[in-house]
Amino acid sequence: MIIRNRMKILHLFDWNSQGKLIPVICCLLLFIGCNQSGIDPEVRIGLIVVIALLSFVAIFIKPVVGVYVVAIIATIFSPKFNIGFANLYFHQWVILVAVLASVSSGFVRGDFHTVIKSNLNIPLMVFIASLLLSLGHAPNMTEGIKSFLFIGVLFASFYLVILSITTVQQIRKFTVLLIIATSLICLLSLALLGSGRLGSLVLRNPNSFGNFLALVIPFSVSLFVFGRFERGKKLLIACSVILMLISLVLTFSRSAWFGVIVSIFCLCVLKPRAPLFLLIFGIISGVFLFAPVKKRVFKDISDPGAQYRIIKAKIALDKFKENPLLGSGLGSFHYEAQFSELWAYRAHSTLENNYLVLLAEGGLIEFFAFLYLIIMLGKKVLFLLKRIQDPFLYAILFGCAASIISTMSAGLFEDTLFFPKNNWLIGMSMGIVIIVERIYEESLIAAKTAGVEAEGKEQPFQIKES
Repeated sequence: MIIRNRMKILHLFDWNSQGKLIPVICCLLLFIGCNQSGIDPEVRIGLIVVIALLSFVAIFIKPVVGVYVVAIIATIFSPKFNIGFANLYFHQWVILVAVLASVSSGFVRGDFHTVIKSNLNIPLMVFIASLLLSLGHAPNMTEGIKSFLFIGVLFASFYLVILSITTVQQIRKFTVLLIIATSLICLLSLALLGSGRLGSLVLRNPNSFGNFLALVIPFSVSLFVFGRFERGKKLLIACSVILMLISLVLTFSRSAWFGVIVSIFCLCVLKPRAPLFLLIFGIISGVFLFAPVKKRVFKDISDPGAQYRIIKAKIALDKFKENPLLGSGLGSFHYEAQFSELWAYRAHSTLENNYLVLLAEGGLIEFFAFLYLIIMLGKKVLFLLKRIQDPFLYAILFGCAASIISTMSAGLFEDTLFFPKNNWLIGMSMGIVIIVERIYEESLIAAKTAGVEAEGKEQPFQIKES
């Protein structure tokens, strides 16, 4: 009896069973996020410190837990959370704690320098350096730092993934959590926020929710089309995709629609499959047969939202022409809006275009630094797609590439790179590409080693005949 009880206790603290750990961590993190007015401020700070330490310890012991937790809370629950001068979203704080814990764990294990290695490190450092250069001549340092922290979520999420995920099974768990969390938030949004344009509990703005779905839908479609799963699992993925597509349509977000269409079209071009053609046919049919969508696509081009974007695009181009090499400084477009005589600019100070933001605030240096990063990432994806044979890894790799294509396409009409409620998933998609590459290289080494051992067993030694 005593031995059995000891075995139960040891199994409870088995860190390989992350499924038991996730609910505990999520409950603790959700508890800290509930900013109840009845709690004394000093008590609240104490709770924050205790929960942060518990989270740090848990992620330090098993770094991949940080990835799982971010996938859940960034999708379902992420309010603004103020600590001192910092005013960040809840998942930004979690990412910060998770990265610090993962880095510390790597140093203690002695494998930090191994796991941090990546062919994308140099392109990422070049892009970060261009942002810091832009920050150096920002007209307002507070706005500049805020913009840098917003896009910093992307970088932190990338390094969190490559520091934490090491196996195919961990990628599977992340995938399951992401699809379940997204499906759940779609159901809740349809049930609770079903009137008017659809937003979510976290992404209340319909365009923001739409652009999040534009990241998850191509990823899920790739899993359904290219992944080899049991019929029951295929059916669940199909139901999730249908639910996400319904939610996407009801957001009436044209930028998100455009991103999804471009990504599915790219999947068709690179790897033609009947389901992809049927999906494109369904999307095109929906545009012409569903009257609200048809109106949104063809007749609402002159609505105020579109006109505001055109006005701000012209202002951004003018700012780029004033300083084409270095731009006007990080965060400058938002900061200078308050001094504008144009109401469309002053009242709507966000520039909804990734590429105009880069050109206007960072000039050609920042734009080409970002282009360098995307080209290197694209070359890596194409290289791996030609060589990977495992159906699951192939589907995951294709899905990550499609998600990035989708958000880059939507970035013509939204600032998806600088939006911290979405760009964490961009960073994680980039990180998973690196993890897939590592797993592929490890399989080559293992196959080569096995081949050498087999050859040695077949011919242990030879005697030369005279």
